[in-house]
Amino acid sequence: MRFSPFIVLAAASLAISKPLFSSEHHRNCSSTILPLTSAVFNTIFDVEFQFANQTFNFLVDTGSSDTWVMQTGFQCFNASTNLEIPAAACNFANTTYDVSSTFQPIPNEIFGVQYGTGIGSGLVGFEDVTIGGLEVKNQTIGIVNKSTNPGDGQDSGLIGLAYPGLTSAHPGTIVPPNDTFIYNRSTYDPLLFTMAKQGLIEPFFSLALQRTPRGMTKGPGGYLGLGSIPPVEHSSNWTTVPVEILDFVPANATGGIRQLAFWATTIDVTFGTNDSIPANQTTSNSFQVHIDSGSPTIGLPGDLPATINSLFDPPALAPEVVSDPWIVDCNAKTPAFAITIGGQKFRHNGQDLIIELGEGRCMSAVVSSDSGGIFFNVIGAPFLKNVVAVFDFGRDEMRFAAAGK
Repeated sequence: MRFSPFIVLAAASLAISKPLFSSEHHRNCSSTILPLTSAVFNTIFDVEFQFANQTFNFLVDTGSSDTWVMQTGFQCFNASTNLEIPAAACNFANTTYDVSSTFQPIPNEIFGVQYGTGIGSGLVGFEDVTIGGLEVKNQTIGIVNKSTNPGDGQDSGLIGLAYPGLTSAHPGTIVPPNDTFIYNRSTYDPLLFTMAKQGLIEPFFSLALQRTPRGMTKGPGGYLGLGSIPPVEHSSNWTTVPVEILDFVPANATGGIRQLAFWATTIDVTFGTNDSIPANQTTSNSFQVHIDSGSPTIGLPGDLPATINSLFDPPALAPEVVSDPWIVDCNAKTPAFAITIGGQKFRHNGQDLIIELGEGRCMSAVVSSDSGGIFFNVIGAPFLKNVVAVFDFGRDEMRFAAAGK
């Protein structure tokens, strides 16, 4: 999930924090593989989730860390005017959470999360939750009772799979101004970290997102593996990279210290005008990105979006505002495109570079990461449809293998 821009600070050296889990935690734990559902033209990937005895669809998001659900009777607000509007305008699923007797609110804390699409605020506390048949006791969760965030029409909440530094509990009892939720965090263990500490899973998860045919609004979405690898064909050639601290993210946005927060690494981009990518078609410099299953796009810095989008045939149409999408013919011939991670090049299926918007309209998956001069580079679902990805928070590393034979 793309967050609102952070304040720019001077770039700092990369750092890797001490692993939260020693090798002793890799023991005989349970594991589970969950099927995902793809929605909104293969841009949203959902998993079934239970709060107490209530069942919901949740967005699977490696770009944030909280697990939260919409409360029954929540209020929807206009992000610009802060005036209340009909709940339907927030576009969440009709299934919402009735606060159960097992929920225990945390005194003197509130929940407040801020994404690029809007905000949500409410209660923070402990609840018994279940995913893939594995029951997690006393997990810290958010209950959203106020939101400006336009949902996807499919989900009642979200499961965040990033590090504790991005969790969104905040001290106090009064909801602060909307633009402060990315700061002043009271961090806690996200769901999968709790599961590992309770001995339910080994400390890693994996994703294999499934590509659906053009025109299909909803269908199978692939797999989420908890302590296991999805049952899909993939190359035996894995690349392994350490998780990095994003240079430009300030300490007060990650719990007050510079620490691992996003699933971040350094990449190179390669592209060309046909199926064979010329060796000289690469970026001049490597750059950091974070891997975000909640984003349907590939957000790149500088002139890269303009250069790559000009290679569509016919070329994609440039937006008036740099951060807006490039509109492209739904049947356009796509450029060759690959991302290099840890020395291994992962080529993208051309279908993943065009995103359907409905009613015969499409946009390019390659967008600018420039938000007011701040480059928040993101590699989203288009990349994850081409790989099997392992996110290991026990070793603070990521592993990738090309999907298919």
